[in-house]
Amino acid sequence: MSTLTAPADTDIAAILDLAADHIDKVGYCKKYLYNVRQAESGMPLDTCEVDVIGALNVAVHGTPRHVGGDPLTWAAEQALAARVDAPSVATWCDYPGNGKQAALTLLRDAAARLREAA
Repeated sequence: MSTLTAPADTDIAAILDLAADHIDKVGYCKKYLYNVRQAESGMPLDTCEVDVIGALNVAVHGTPRHVGGDPLTWAAEQALAARVDAPSVATWCDYPGNGKQAALTLLRDAAARLREAA
């Protein structure tokens, strides 16, 4: 039997920064992991606009789709969930006023706090 080690705060912070960089590069969308219209038009998924969860998935797996069961993606999402006033990060993404700049701020602030705590 093997045991999984929880990801280090510095590793989580690095993923949060990569996710912020991805949103900064491709843009931000609401209501789904990635902009479905862009994908349906033939745009590669890794270049479509994403929400925060989609950006975390890209940072870890290279695709905005859920790959599943990954402790690093889950830890990054939980680090963000602790900082939002919403039932989930996905819900937070859809709240009015939570656009690209709010997502970037959330990701970068959470990364900075994790580094401070490490």
